[in-house]
Amino acid sequence: MKNDNIPADHWTEFFDQLNHDRTGWLATIQVLHARYGPQNIAVDLPFEGISFDTKGSRASSIEISAGSNPERHVNHVVDLPLHIRQTRESDSSIDVQIEPASGPVTLIHLAAPVQ
Repeated sequence: MKNDNIPADHWTEFFDQLNHDRTGWLATIQVLHARYGPQNIAVDLPFEGISFDTKGSRASSIEISAGSNPERHVNHVVDLPLHIRQTRESDSSIDVQIEPASGPVTLIHLAAPVQ
């Protein structure tokens, strides 16, 4: 397992690479709420990508998309992200943690699709 903090000035590169390498992988998106615990937003939906608003000097929001089927599609937005961390697992899966200025942390787990 390898943990990395992603510096803000590398977010564009990180998301571009993640979108290029992991589109179609199975995405589980959780909100880690301090009061209510982990809340699933999506479970094992095809990862469609991550984009963010770069107006001004900092990203003001990050949008995560999963699910290629209109009946099972999720867009999750994280406002005012401060920190992004990734953990790479030995099975090639990856976890991305997005910590906002306020509110719950979002965790994205990406696993290779079953062949």
